[in-house]
Amino acid sequence: MITTYAEYLEKPSVLTFEDMNRLHEALLSALKDVEGGEDVYDKLVRAGTNYIDTRAGWKLMPKPVRKERNDERTARHNAVITALDELADLLEKEGRDISWRKEIGYEKDDKVNRKRCGDFGCYIAFINSINAR
Repeated sequence: MITTYAEYLEKPSVLTFEDMNRLHEALLSALKDVEGGEDVYDKLVRAGTNYIDTRAGWKLMPKPVRKERNDERTARHNAVITALDELADLLEKEGRDISWRKEIGYEKDDKVNRKRCGDFGCYIAFINSINAR
């Protein structure tokens, strides 16, 4: 199966690489010197890595396998959202900027924001993986 970034950009309410880079930089800037922040950020990296492991191969799996693994994929997706929320909560308590989280969006405001959270989690995993060389 061949897919392209251009195809992704045609989907509704996507975050571009540029958007995700900007949001990531804003998150990291807000996180600077926050006690315990790196531990909470590491949860996001782990959650994103676990989620991308499932998501990257999703369309390659036969439908019966996808059906069997759907609950696992949902749980991994939920873990990304929880990690994003934990980071935003920590930063908000510290009086730091959380506009990055608001721009990604909350599922309660629009269902498509759930996908944006998953996309951002995959971006975090991607950035972590290319820096592991």
